[in-house]
Amino acid sequence: MTKTANPFADFGKMMKDMKAPMFDVDAFMTMQQKNFEAMTTANQLAMDSVRAVFERQVQIAQESVEEAQTAIKSAAEGKTKVDVDEQTTQAKAAMEKASANVRELSEMVSKSQNEIFDVLHKRMLDGIEEAKGQFKLN
Repeated sequence: MTKTANPFADFGKMMKDMKAPMFDVDAFMTMQQKNFEAMTTANQLAMDSVRAVFERQVQIAQESVEEAQTAIKSAAEGKTKVDVDEQTTQAKAAMEKASANVRELSEMVSKSQNEIFDVLHKRMLDGIEEAKGQFKLN
């Protein structure tokens, strides 16, 4: 009888000499822990931002109500005469203040978004570097 070659024997012999990467479970767990910490930090920054913006919006609303009450009280007491120039000036000042408030809130949100992005971006870059070292040749 003729002996037939076993193709798997040759494959096994070839694989025996190859160096295969080994997965480092501890390094992987450390990397995932750092990812979790970065996400927790980003989430905390987001919540702090929401709280700060909300508090500022409440403060702006309170100031606006107080200013409106003062204007109404002044008009009711007859201290304010109808003056188109003064009304125009007051309207302009109110619009400028409203625009400044919107700009301030927008800048608060933008600053927060940049801080959150920086945390996540740094973690992503660090994670890529860590992933490079994840596999070791034996």
